[in-house]
Amino acid sequence: MTLSAACLASACAIAAIAAPLDGEYVYTPAGHASGTLSISGGKFTISTVGSNCHSCDVQGKLDGNHGIAGDADQTCRITFSDDHGTLKLDSGNSDACRSFCGARAMFDGQYQKAPQACSDHSRSSRLKQARGQYGAKNFTAAATSYQSLLDQCSTFMDWIEADRVRSELALTQYHMGDNAQCLSTLAPTRAIENQSNGGDDSDGTFGLPPCDAENYQSTGKAILHNAALCKGTAQQVAK
Repeated sequence: MTLSAACLASACAIAAIAAPLDGEYVYTPAGHASGTLSISGGKFTISTVGSNCHSCDVQGKLDGNHGIAGDADQTCRITFSDDHGTLKLDSGNSDACRSFCGARAMFDGQYQKAPQACSDHSRSSRLKQARGQYGAKNFTAAATSYQSLLDQCSTFMDWIEADRVRSELALTQYHMGDNAQCLSTLAPTRAIENQSNGGDDSDGTFGLPPCDAENYQSTGKAILHNAALCKGTAQQVAK
């Protein structure tokens, strides 16, 4: 092997074990899990929430592209791989790593950095703007603001936040006289999916386990009310 080839091979090896970049990442799995990953100064912190509010909380240090948490008696090893800016974490579902999680929670999967427009602060500001436009009865502007927030940032919202924004957008569309679009906006929400699948929403659980149901209840009820408006089966909007 030539020196040049050897150097290239060495560079590849170094790249393969490079530590992930510092920053704040958002857990973006399918379903109802949510959470964050923070990397700074060779250390990492993972906090995720799964079904029924079960959670994972992991802190450790980085060794190249591997995270190490726990102690000598029980060491959790996590592989961090970068796929075009998306971090993928893989613990191999080891017992040592599972010990950091509740029974219905996990942290393996994809994490992405939220763009500035979708940071917690920016989402809050954009939602406030949309609500202000709605309150001023500028429904066209409000619908545009809600829709752009969903289009750009739904990946970085937890599932309840995303459903809440969809509910508010749908209500705006109702006031614009677009009942069909209102129902289309609500279709992917948990409340409507549960109803469409024959679930019983009379008890306010929406087919969810107790902790999730309690957290979702006000959002779910608003969604069903707004759906009834757009179907013409409700007579007025609660103020």
